[in-house]
Amino acid sequence: MRRRLSLTLAVIITLSGGARLAVASQLLPPPRTTEEGWTSVTVLSGNVDEDPDLEYLVVLRRTSRAATEEEGLRLRFFDFDSASRTWRPTEITNESQGSESHLFPPETAVTLEDVTRDGRMEIVIRPRKGVAPHAEAQGLVILTKQGPYLRHLFAAWEGAPELKDLDGDQVMEIVLHAEYVGPLSPEEPILYPTQVFVYEDGAFRRASLLRYAAYLIECANAARAEYTEIKRHWSHTPAGGQDPKALFRAIAQVLLLLREYPGLEEMRAYYLAERPWLYSRLPLTYLHALDELVMPPRSRKK
Repeated sequence: MRRRLSLTLAVIITLSGGARLAVASQLLPPPRTTEEGWTSVTVLSGNVDEDPDLEYLVVLRRTSRAATEEEGLRLRFFDFDSASRTWRPTEITNESQGSESHLFPPETAVTLEDVTRDGRMEIVIRPRKGVAPHAEAQGLVILTKQGPYLRHLFAAWEGAPELKDLDGDQVMEIVLHAEYVGPLSPEEPILYPTQVFVYEDGAFRRASLLRYAAYLIECANAARAEYTEIKRHWSHTPAGGQDPKALFRAIAQVLLLLREYPGLEEMRAYYLAERPWLYSRLPLTYLHALDELVMPPRSRKK
């Protein structure tokens, strides 16, 4: 009987303690999210640290901008200090090499996500420099909270970083891309994956691309399907409506992906099989670029 009574009391204490924590978290007054000269664009809340209380992330934009003031966003993180019963703000600044101010670009996207699958949120910042499709992801910053401080879990300001689950294990990997320009405009490069970072032992570490061969094969198959579709429509399209640039981009995308996996031999074999069809349809500038992509001049035998 005593043993049963003590067990019952223990359950009541545990449950009541949990109830007190939940109520305390709900009763916290939210931080002040406005400031003179600035307006809040987004207010996010989530559990970023070990305590049960929610933290807040506020995205601010200038209400009016003078000619001498740069356009951009401010990011402010609020953590509740239980000792003083006040919110402690932390300014998150833009530390990219190309930034002369601490403001993030106006198109920057900010989210709270459990990237590491540990039950706590991370601050995910995706800075952008424009709204064009090729500028969809100019950078990636992931912040985590350790003690009273925010620290960088990952930061990249180039390579069009993507957060994707590449192997279906519900944990996100980070994909960085290289840019191929060739005869294209520098403003519209062809992107292809070249680096993958995986979260292991409390940090994002670079992993071998071969570990994600299935993902690379999927990308290559999608690129081949797009190229095949362009070929299929080419003969049925009037000469004035045919787009050599789109054809070049499609075949170059396939070759770049094949070069990453399975490798050079597969890429060259694919191109040599396609080159006779491409020869009469692409300008010489594009053909020469493809030839150099497959067999760079320095690697050719004299």
